[in-house]
Amino acid sequence: MIPGRPSQGARRASCILAAGILAAGLTVAAGPSATATATATGTPDGRAATGNCAAPTLQILDRLPGPGSFAVVKALGRHGTSAGSSGDVPVYWTGTEVHRVPLPPGYLAGEVAAINRHGLMVGTLRTPSTNATKAFSFRIGSARVRLLPGGIAAHDVNDFGVIAGVRSGNTGVLWKNNTVLRNLTVDTATGEYGGSFTAVGINNAGTVIGDGTRYIEGEWVGVGLVWKAAMPGHARTLLPQAAPNEGYSSVATDISRTGRVVGHRLFTWGSPVHWNRPYTQPPTGVAGLPGLGSEGYFTAISPNGRLTVGYAPNRWAGPGEERGAAQVWTGGTVIKLPRLDPLGTAEAHAAADDGRIGGYATGLPDPEDPEDPEDPEAPEDPEAPESAYPVIWRCVGGG
Repeated sequence: MIPGRPSQGARRASCILAAGILAAGLTVAAGPSATATATATGTPDGRAATGNCAAPTLQILDRLPGPGSFAVVKALGRHGTSAGSSGDVPVYWTGTEVHRVPLPPGYLAGEVAAINRHGLMVGTLRTPSTNATKAFSFRIGSARVRLLPGGIAAHDVNDFGVIAGVRSGNTGVLWKNNTVLRNLTVDTATGEYGGSFTAVGINNAGTVIGDGTRYIEGEWVGVGLVWKAAMPGHARTLLPQAAPNEGYSSVATDISRTGRVVGHRLFTWGSPVHWNRPYTQPPTGVAGLPGLGSEGYFTAISPNGRLTVGYAPNRWAGPGEERGAAQVWTGGTVIKLPRLDPLGTAEAHAAADDGRIGGYATGLPDPEDPEDPEDPEAPEDPEAPESAYPVIWRCVGGG
């Protein structure tokens, strides 16, 4: 969700900010306008928090050279590694340095979606000409990726090397050691499900979460799904399923080590929620960011459950108004993460136990944009794309 371009004055301020960030080693601390203060010391998993994330810092990572301006961190590994995409190509970072994932012939695009503590990465490749996709795994130092048998997408991997994703036929599947471990199922005897569903997350206990569609009370609605670990049984549908004419859907996006599931409920817009074991109760809602409307989404939770991250798009912002923001929740008030520019936007898509949060932020001037500090009088091109940078926030004390 890249917003419209900021004004010329705002972009000149961005240039100044960019120079300051570069001079400071690509790190900027959040100021008062960029954060809110947490009001509770409890964590989502009920333990005492180590901090309230009141002063996160922002670090910009390198992008691949070329015309593709969008880059995002989707996964965080150990020893400063991270991964995602840059210019629609799957990449990983060591520190701030970007590296291409070596692709097999015929696949030119894709992204890395997850990394486990042993450095195993998983993701999805795409053939631009046909838009066909393929699930893959990869380790740093390997000559090329390994294609997962029958897989069209890989979304997560736990520390035991079990990969969760989607197989041909658009149903959930688990792999291990490049072999199908389990085909995931839904119980059609308890209701009519749509023809496709996906596995989007797996924790070290082996609990798997996913999303699908179900025909309930006369309408098709999106539902979150949970498969118990090491069990051949069907998925449990996360509550609430639906009520007549309410027209909402539930979306599960990630799961912590203790089994907390995060995601959102969709009406006209999204509202962040979380579910707790044994998943017999409706989700608990979380209030969105103040001043950015009521729309918000949770995209990821750290394995230890202390950081839940996402974004608030504020899609109805007018000219000169505050755009969307990345957010983190530690159990109290949702906190706004710093942007690169006051009129830019940001989203968070990954969280690690060491307090790192990955995503993207916009707002710095594109090096290829004619309106640069060297030519401040050059006319602004309102149709030029806003550049998105891969970033990592360090949630000070909050990991």
